[in-house]
Amino acid sequence: MSNALAVHTRRWAVAFAERGHDIHVLSIRHDEIPGVKVHTVCVGPVNSKSVVWTFLSYLRLALTARRRLKALAPDVLNAHYVVTHGVIAACSAFHPQVVSCWGRDVIWDNPGKMPWYLRILNRLALRKADLVCSTSRFMVGPVREFAPPGARIEQVPFGVDCDRFRPADASQHGRNDGEFRVGFVKTLLPKYGPEVLVRAMAQILDAVPNARLIMAGRGPMRQELRELARDLAIEKRVEFAGFVPHDEVPRLMQSLDVVVNCSVCPESFGVVILEASACQVPVVVTCVGGVPEVCIDGQTGIMVSPNDSGALAAAITRLAKDPALREKMGSAGREFVLRRYVWRDNVTRMLQHLEQLSGHR
Repeated sequence: MSNALAVHTRRWAVAFAERGHDIHVLSIRHDEIPGVKVHTVCVGPVNSKSVVWTFLSYLRLALTARRRLKALAPDVLNAHYVVTHGVIAACSAFHPQVVSCWGRDVIWDNPGKMPWYLRILNRLALRKADLVCSTSRFMVGPVREFAPPGARIEQVPFGVDCDRFRPADASQHGRNDGEFRVGFVKTLLPKYGPEVLVRAMAQILDAVPNARLIMAGRGPMRQELRELARDLAIEKRVEFAGFVPHDEVPRLMQSLDVVVNCSVCPESFGVVILEASACQVPVVVTCVGGVPEVCIDGQTGIMVSPNDSGALAAAITRLAKDPALREKMGSAGREFVLRRYVWRDNVTRMLQHLEQLSGHR
């Protein structure tokens, strides 16, 4: 039970199907997923962005979930995202059920400021789960806040397909064009700190005139960031690439010299960081939430304090001026991912938990 449009839903569903399992997705959004049966439960236009239609669609899913699950008779139900699908799974009374937490469902941008009604819904969902899965060790703490005493909680990361995310052939991917390419691959939202990076870029260009910032992602700050780049007189060195489909992200990563993850609020994990490391690209990250789990400061990348454009600029400039350091950190990053975050290993671990619950081991 998950959003069929979400890339993580697609990754898990396809991975399970490729292992020979019969996978059904219950979703209020519709998308075709290879090898998977998607059951779209919506009210109004398919994939409508209307808040009203969305609410009514979730309500319909909640009201029909028990009947639909009885008809499908699955061995196990895996609800992704606590508030929405986890709550609906809890109300369905189906067992065994697993709730997979993604991040913002249990981690609020301002710690301790989560609205009271979300706290109630989180507790409702996690109280009914037979197993709760968290993407990071950092998230286990917030999960325990909502889960009942003695609840079973397992960490299963959203790992990286290291066959797709791999080091690039420099000549093939344009890494020798004379530019130092800085990448930002996130939604353009204030919590991810894109404004901090644009301001840092103005400082970077003083020391590294051939630097270029590629901002890959869409979001409400796009026009504001364009205007900021223009005000800082760096608009010619900042490229807004827009949304990049996940299938094209490896090629983008391979074209970069450094990837920046400069969130100013706690992050649950940091898949983008691991994807960059798998491509042997060093990272510059802010020390928030679960990010320290996926970047070894001084080895696979450089960690700085959040909301500090000066420190961010200094770290990026340091990498720009030291190709040997970039190569060393990139290689260390690739080895780190291969040791701990290979996607197929994460899939195996998740399937072991699901099969154990279903009694089909």
